[in-house]
Amino acid sequence: MMKDEVWLDGYTKVCLGVMFLLLAAIFVAAEYMGLHHMDGTGTDDIVNAMAGATAHAQPHPFVELPGDAQVGAFSVANFFAGLIVGHHWNGLFGSLDKR
Repeated sequence: MMKDEVWLDGYTKVCLGVMFLLLAAIFVAAEYMGLHHMDGTGTDDIVNAMAGATAHAQPHPFVELPGDAQVGAFSVANFFAGLIVGHHWNGLFGSLDKR
């Protein structure tokens, strides 16, 4: 890693800003759906219900998001994490060009 390399450069700051805005929108939409008793059932709810019936225990997620909002939140976070890691690839793993 070079001394003059900056990890929190403009590109990374913009990616993180957009990611947090999108995640905030997902969490606000999930809260709105919860307050208005809207049902956004997705495959995760069906699988959790089947797993709970089989294990005779109910799952307790860290953050409860209705429907597929949790999948969307993880997808957004992973997309931007991939962009940031890709942007800093040479700094993290070194250059592949060994000439």
